[in-house]
Formats: sequence, C-alpha cells, structure tokens
Amino acid sequence: MKIAVFSHLPPGGAKRVVLEQIKGLSKNHEIDLYEIISTQAIELEVDKYIKNKYQYKFDLSNNLPSVFHRLFSDFKNFYLLKYLHKKIALKINYGNYTLALIHPDLYTQAPFLLRYLKIPNIYHCHELLRITYEKELEFKEDVIFYKKIYEEVTRKIRKKIDFENATSAKTIVTSSNYIKDKAWRVYRKKAFLCYPGVDYNFYKANKVKKKLFTRNILFMGGYSELKGYKFVKKIINLIEKKYRPNFQVFGFLKGKTIKSDKEVVKAYSHALVTLCVSHNEPFGLVALESMACATPVLAVNEGGYKESIVDGVSGYLLPRNEKLFAEKIIYLIEHPKKCLDMGEKGRDYVIRKFNWEKHISCLESKIFRFAKTKAVNY
Repeated sequence: MKIAVFSHLPPGGAKRVVLEQIKGLSKNHEIDLYEIISTQAIELEVDKYIKNKYQYKFDLSNNLPSVFHRLFSDFKNFYLLKYLHKKIALKINYGNYTLALIHPDLYTQAPFLLRYLKIPNIYHCHELLRITYEKELEFKEDVIFYKKIYEEVTRKIRKKIDFENATSAKTIVTSSNYIKDKAWRVYRKKAFLCYPGVDYNFYKANKVKKKLFTRNILFMGGYSELKGYKFVKKIINLIEKKYRPNFQVFGFLKGKTIKSDKEVVKAYSHALVTLCVSHNEPFGLVALESMACATPVLAVNEGGYKESIVDGVSGYLLPRNEKLFAEKIIYLIEHPKKCLDMGEKGRDYVIRKFNWEKHISCLESKIFRFAKTKAVNY
C-alpha cells in the first residue's frame, strides 16, 4: 500500500508514536511524510523509512506590538493554517494513496486536513483539545475584562474547530480506552484502540546492576503544573530527612532538558521509582519506558495510567494524595527487594502487552479494513 502520513507535533509521546508507526509500516508499505515545521515542532528523523518527505513551514510568531500580536497569531491559526491544510490535502488526494494516516496539529489538535481529504483516512486522536474540556486547564488568570472575554471567545472557536475537524475523519484510532471513551462522548464517533508500545530492547536496565539501595526518584514532567510538578514537590517535602530521596527532574521545556534517549534510559535504570502524576494523562509512555527499564511506577489512579500499570505488581496506582505517595516511597526505600521484584514483573508485563510489534499489527488491521472503503468522488 501507499500511505500518506501527516504530523505537526511537539516533542513527546505522540511524536514517538508517529516515529514508530512509520518505522513499522515501512516494512510492508510505501510511506510518504507530510510534515509542518514550526518553532515548537521538531523534524522527524525518518528519512531511511520513507519514500518522500514534503515539508511546510508555518508559525504563529510575529513581530507586531503586544496589542496586535495575539490577534494576528489567532488569525493565522484559525484561517491561514486552514488554507495550508487544504493545500496539503489536495496533494494527498491526487497522490494515488491507498490511505492517509493523520496525526494532530499542535495548533488546533484535530487538523483542518481531515475536512478536505477525499481518500480513506484514519485520525490518530492522541487526546482531545484539553483546554476546552478539562477543569484543570480552565482560564483562571486575573486579567482585565476584555482579555478574559477574548480568551473565552477564542477557546470556543478552538473547540468548534477541533470538533468539526475530528468529526470529518473517516475513522478514529486512540492510544487508550480513556481517550476512546472521551472521543465517543464528545465527537459521537466510535474509535478503535491500538495501544502504543515501547522498544524494550533499547529501554532496559543498564548493564551496571541497579543499586539495591538507590534513593533516586525520577519525575519526567519538567516544571509543568499539568504534569504535576507542584504535587511532586509536596510529596518530597513530606518525606522525613532520614528517608529524603534524590529528586531528579527531566523535561522537554523546563527543568532538565532531555539530550538523548540514552540519558533517559540511564535515569530510569538508576531510579527507585518513577512518579507519574499528570492530570488526566491520555496514556503515558513514560510509565511504559520506566517499567521496561525495570523501574516501578507510582502513579495517580487517573486517565491512561489505569490501563498501563498493574497495581501492586508493576507499581502502585494511588489517589491524588501526597501523603499516600510519600508513605509508599518510604515503604519501597525500606523494602528494596520488593522494588526490584516489581521492576522485573513490570518489564515482563510491558514486553508481553505493550510492544511496537503489537501496535503495528493492530494498526495494519485497521488500515486494511478502511482502505477498502470507497473514496469520495472529487
């Protein structure tokens, strides 16, 4: 099959999924990549897996005074971006493709592209437009009246754009049942689940044996409040000094910037546990990567974490209560062998259930099914 893949994503788990999909699908299919490059989106390094790459530059930045800066950025986002997507769709429609695999656009979430595609297509919905559906992301800044009104209006516009784009997709695939259920409630479209995976041959404990009495606590969310940094700091502060762990912060934007995947593997391998406390996490590849490195996970019992972590086996699922997290960290410090046992079981679980081979097999089954659907005449 000849497949067109679209991507405009920032660094993170979704970008990893696109990379692994292209690598896996390229074994049996011809892949062309359509990619938008902007200041927040880095280029995918997939040249050896694709036939052609079509790149388009687009950015919301501008040099206008502050009064007009936001206005022009939103104009570009709501209108000019739509015409760029229409141009890309036209090229895909006439590109003799069997199917288009579409990932989100970081500026709109569900991309405008979906409105204009006339060939069978699959939209990989990693998450919905979170600022319009989640209480934690409600606008709470203390600003003057007209700025508050402007923010409320533009959020409604964004919500409408995401809804119309997503419901234009021929079919939707999600990375978790959590997002699958949300897609049904919001878009009223049935979605298909294909769990992401982890490269367990790369994400594995370093050759140096994991220290039995390590006290490294790893948090992979930078200083992001949405990822739970403030909550994690409260947890650490509740731990009395004789048990106080070494707190490591990694992140793409703030905190320690990740320089390489090897650096991440080393951090996982030498950690007692990894803390996963994001609000309403759509799925969470961090938990899988940690478990693949034989490091258990302490996670909030919310969102996609409930689907990737086996409570009491590969880690613990806990209420969002800093005291309970602190107590569990102390327990694992006092029982290092329990920590090692959970790490081994977690890695075995990930290898069996969350690998990229299974993900590609699942995705291909959907591709073969929907590629048979008749394209709309245009």
